[in-house]
Amino acid sequence: MNYTNPNDPYHEGKPEDWLNSSLIFARTLSLILREGEGLVVDIVGDAKFHLDESVQKVIVFSREGQIVVTECEEDLEEGQFVMVHNENPN
Repeated sequence: MNYTNPNDPYHEGKPEDWLNSSLIFARTLSLILREGEGLVVDIVGDAKFHLDESVQKVIVFSREGQIVVTECEEDLEEGQFVMVHNENPN
């Protein structure tokens, strides 16, 4: 599947395309989410969390102007808004 340029059926993605798209999307999320705000996201399709196929949900949230993705250990509904406090960065 062409993830980085879906309007061009002949586009062959390069690593630079993936990196650039990811950085732009992360920047977009950092403008939408305030500090500590996040959303629950189901891991579906080709997506994997740190290549660990056992992880089925993550929380995507803003911390210090950056977007952080962390495992969601509770059974929360996808799209649920959450507040993350005292997240250990290590």
